[in-house]
Amino acid sequence: MKRVMVAILFVGLTTSAFAYPTGGDVGIGVGIGVPTGLSGKYWVNSTSGVDVLLGWDIQASWLYTHAGYLFHFPVGVSKGNLAPYLGVGGYFAVDPSSEGPTSGEVALGARIPVGLEYIYKPVGFFAEIDPLVKLFPGVYFDFAGGVGFRFYF
Repeated sequence: MKRVMVAILFVGLTTSAFAYPTGGDVGIGVGIGVPTGLSGKYWVNSTSGVDVLLGWDIQASWLYTHAGYLFHFPVGVSKGNLAPYLGVGGYFAVDPSSEGPTSGEVALGARIPVGLEYIYKPVGFFAEIDPLVKLFPGVYFDFAGGVGFRFYF
């Protein structure tokens, strides 16, 4: 009888553990906007993380990647986690076309992402706007941003 109870308890606990995914520190998903592409995030601790995006700038038809360190300011909500954030990072873009006025041009600059992420594990939804400072080949200001989601595991 004791073995039967232990077996039932073991099966019950392991089954319920798989029924409710809790998510994790690594998120992979999609960002839609300027740029549009694959988005990733790694939570360094409960209030900061590193984000990356590899995508396509649909306005300029450039291949684009960025990375940044984000500082989150969690807000209490009844379900899930809501976290406005502010960050600092950089971006790199290149025009892969073989013709046109920007053919082969490269851009390098800094970004200051400002956004909001709502996580209802294992899915996170985000919206952000990124003031940009292009540093190479000339200095000028611009904006990027978008919305997206990530699955955390």
